[in-house]
Amino acid sequence: MTLAALELNDQSLLVQAEDGALHAEPGFARLTREGIVTGEEARAVAWREPQHVYNQYWCHLSQAPLPSRHRFARHHADIAFAQLRKLWLNAGSPESLLVLAPGSFAHAQLALLLGMVEALPSQTAAVIDSALGSCVDVERDTLYVDLQMHQSVLTVCRPRGGSIRIVDQEIFPGLGMAQIQNSLARHISDLMIESYRFDPLHSSTTEQAIFDQIPHWLTRLRWEPDISIKLASEHGEHPCILRRDAVAALVGERLASVRSFLEKWQSCSLLLSHASAVLAGLVDEFAEAEVADQTAGTQRCLSQHGEILDQVDDLRRVRALYRIEPDALAARVPDVNGERLATHLLCGDRAMPLNKPVSIRIGENGPRISGELDDGAALTVVLRNRSLETLHLAADASLPPTCRPGESIRIGGHELKLIHVRHD
Repeated sequence: MTLAALELNDQSLLVQAEDGALHAEPGFARLTREGIVTGEEARAVAWREPQHVYNQYWCHLSQAPLPSRHRFARHHADIAFAQLRKLWLNAGSPESLLVLAPGSFAHAQLALLLGMVEALPSQTAAVIDSALGSCVDVERDTLYVDLQMHQSVLTVCRPRGGSIRIVDQEIFPGLGMAQIQNSLARHISDLMIESYRFDPLHSSTTEQAIFDQIPHWLTRLRWEPDISIKLASEHGEHPCILRRDAVAALVGERLASVRSFLEKWQSCSLLLSHASAVLAGLVDEFAEAEVADQTAGTQRCLSQHGEILDQVDDLRRVRALYRIEPDALAARVPDVNGERLATHLLCGDRAMPLNKPVSIRIGENGPRISGELDDGAALTVVLRNRSLETLHLAADASLPPTCRPGESIRIGGHELKLIHVRHD
């Protein structure tokens, strides 16, 4: 029976097939006369055509009627099903799905989701809490932060005596990436009004241009104290500077509501979901947090699906599991016995420093690397907290468990070495 793992975070819904093939797309949908278009194509017009584009159908998943009738969508569940079906088809129409669902999904929403999976048609092998799936191998109490599009879920996972379970969880409605991006868009608007008496949010075209670039700008600000940006309008180009301190203050204000939960569990290790990575560079409380790989949950559940399914006897959300490989983290501990960390990634005769993002593209002549954030790359990594963090992944890749010289990144049939460069 063919199997795939589906992780439901509407910032980036992810499906991974058993052969490692990936498909990810944001939770945006555009209703047209021909049908429902989902993912990046819908997001690319969301601010130009707000009356036709939806992005709350996963967090408000239900069969309550939409405000206006549409030929292809009676309610949010119809829209979600269109995207679910696209994800399923991109995974090769697997006969069975392992579903990783965040704690924000209510029981009624999970029941609706199970019916949608059956209608694909497929069957649900198990429903596992997203936080638990990503924390299967942790060695100590871990607070997992999952920033979704319109809400956040903070979960404490505790490994004890050969098992791991969720011991606390809190949902923060209205605290998601959409709210953070809205705050930054308003900040940019204020800068433009002050400098040029020009409000980019009054034009749907420039508003779309801002939201197209915000994810890229936020990621750059994790490593750069300030960045230069330009907005084009009918009156010409308008440059301005985004300063990390100012943006960090905006993000910090948004996160005020989670601080009591963080203080309650301040002895825990901090683990950010891949969709929450921006917090690592812009919020003091998460400065030392580890960031999970994009496929951390799906890959672990797929690789251990036999053992996991042996523990599942119904389709309630799994919130506790026996430890499959309790010492799995031992292989990931970097810089043991005084060994040096790698400083550069080598590709041919070119080496790029890993203290800033390095992107890998695969072309007809093999891999090519660049020292920039490249959304069209097959893989983008950076050295953070003494290990490699995946910033972007669009192909099947294998990263080394440590970041020592001599280790390799394998992608698209190619091998790129990690090296240490001395600066004497």
